[in-house]
Amino acid sequence: MNLRSAGPAPAARIGGASADGSPADGVCAAPDSLLVDLSDGPDGDGPILHADPRAAALLGMDPHEMVGLPFSALAPSGYAGSLSRLLLDAVPAGPAGSEDPAVVRRPLLLRGTGEAVLCLVSARPVVGLAGRAGPDGRPVAVVELEPAMPGESESWAVLHAMSVLRGQSIWAYDEEHDRFRWVENSLEYSRHRNAGDLPLRKVLDQLHPDDVAHVKDAFWALRRGEREVVNIRFRYPDGRGGFRWLRSVSRIMRIGFEGTRRIVGSTSDHTAAVEHDLAVTREHTRQSGLVRELAAAFVAAKTEEELTEAILHKVAPAFAGTGTLLAFVENERLRVTFGEGIDPAMARSLHGMGLDAPKPLAHAVRTGRTEAICSREAYRAAWPQAHGLLDATTAQSFLMVPFAAEPGAPLGGWVITYDAPHRITEPERTLLEVIAELAGQAWARIRLSTARLELAGALQRDLLPAVLPRVEGFEIAARYLPANEGLEVGGDWYDVIALPDGGVACIIGDVQGHNIQAAALMGQVRTAMHAYAWEDPSPDRVLERTNELMMQMGATGFATCLYALLHPSGRMLSARAGHVPPVLCGTSEATAPETPGGLPLGVQNGTRYPLSPGRLAEGETLALFTDGLVEGPRLSLDEGTAQVCRTLEGSREAPAEQLADALMSCAQATDHSDDRAVLVVRRLRQAGRRRPRS
Repeated sequence: MNLRSAGPAPAARIGGASADGSPADGVCAAPDSLLVDLSDGPDGDGPILHADPRAAALLGMDPHEMVGLPFSALAPSGYAGSLSRLLLDAVPAGPAGSEDPAVVRRPLLLRGTGEAVLCLVSARPVVGLAGRAGPDGRPVAVVELEPAMPGESESWAVLHAMSVLRGQSIWAYDEEHDRFRWVENSLEYSRHRNAGDLPLRKVLDQLHPDDVAHVKDAFWALRRGEREVVNIRFRYPDGRGGFRWLRSVSRIMRIGFEGTRRIVGSTSDHTAAVEHDLAVTREHTRQSGLVRELAAAFVAAKTEEELTEAILHKVAPAFAGTGTLLAFVENERLRVTFGEGIDPAMARSLHGMGLDAPKPLAHAVRTGRTEAICSREAYRAAWPQAHGLLDATTAQSFLMVPFAAEPGAPLGGWVITYDAPHRITEPERTLLEVIAELAGQAWARIRLSTARLELAGALQRDLLPAVLPRVEGFEIAARYLPANEGLEVGGDWYDVIALPDGGVACIIGDVQGHNIQAAALMGQVRTAMHAYAWEDPSPDRVLERTNELMMQMGATGFATCLYALLHPSGRMLSARAGHVPPVLCGTSEATAPETPGGLPLGVQNGTRYPLSPGRLAEGETLALFTDGLVEGPRLSLDEGTAQVCRTLEGSREAPAEQLADALMSCAQATDHSDDRAVLVVRRLRQAGRRRPRS
């Protein structure tokens, strides 16, 4: 705080100084004192005009070399503001011409003969005759150093020194007079550090606009008695066009029992801490986003390839690593794949490793516990018999993370490498365990789904004809593709039956649903129709008998069906049970004639299925298909059928196998993930006539 006392400065009769720093005529300098020119230092940092030899000795300096130095040069680094403030407080102490100007006296930190020294320093302006001070009337001040620190000032001096050492500045706000002042150690970058008392408004005007409101609220909370202590953080100009983060702790008190109320506090620069916190927050946000992305990828993964892609490309960035290696367990050994940042030699050293190997990755996978190895030295110490890994990589540290798995059924795991020593934190370990659990669930789900798909595929293959029969006079080809979603099995089917009279029964159908139940019903329907056709191949009779069977069985689904019976002569009979019509491609064009039909199979007892006669001439092609080929969100049934007609016309001379492939590609235009099946029948030309190109 400012310590002012009335009366003249001790032993000071000073009228000026000569150019070389020696006292001028009429000047009598006090021991341990300095003369400072105030005219050249509007901010309180004028040059030294004269230094008493004893004062110079206390500071460990030559008195002649001190002349011309700025007064602030006498302070250690970071403490210049306190010296400037001393002079600024001294200038207005007494009016010009006053015989008894006041003395400003306070403890300051100065340069000593080997270390910084806390001492009492007093300053006062020098007023000569007619108001003249130094030479030519320049204002000067006498500054006196007191070698010994009086006991009553020692406590304040220590408090001041500690605030400076802690990087704190002390301030006070006088409510009654609306005056704010940096009392000691004002912040060097503050525009107001030497500006004297200021109204609170001018201080608030300097704050970052986003911080003014909460700083004002904090002041008012103190003034209204709502809070005893306020601890706030705000931004203040750094003097270079930017802002520094400051932290201020304050409370309200009365100075003396009869004194005025003031808000007093200390302020320190917290920019480094705030920037560190912001960097940590940004990194945490970045890592959290990557972990969420990784977790979403694990949940969405449907195949081993998708899971592998997620682990190899997302795990290392999520945990600030440089590379990822992935190992799946197969027959008690590790099958390894790796991404960028992994030395291929390291992958080779781990591929094929048995789970009983005395190495950290095998141990982690076998026990289900993460192995965190913070450095190469730690690796050597923990695994003295497994140095081959270090010889194969330059990585400095490793995290070996197992998939969460059922006890005794290890699934695999991954290795994250780091190019610098890395010590895992407890939050990081917890997060890894959560991710490992998601990865284990994903891999177990994928393995189960793969097994089910393989089973469904086998079922589908068994339910459809393994090989189409060869029927003289006809070229026949068929294709089937399951839906893209769910199990790779559905209710679409086809059948070709070679009849004893040389004819052929061509059947295509679609059972409701895309699951195991639909496939099972399809197998029953196909078997029944095959048996009925062998006994009596008439299309209407076969459909009627199959419908009756499904009604008797109480089938939970229904089926559409198209049955075409072709005689060796080309005569054709067909019947439909709710199915899309076939397309006939002749020598000139392809058409889809609308023929009468009945309800789908399994819907109603006693349904009849009218016969539609027709003829398949030599060289002509008949295409039977399910609605998944021609109908979908982007294509109506009529548009899809027209596309089939165009495809047949454009490939009428192609072999039946190629034509079937071309027709299957028509489904891409439907934007529909339904089963689809195609059955292509071409009546061959008789010997001696032109045959289709092979």
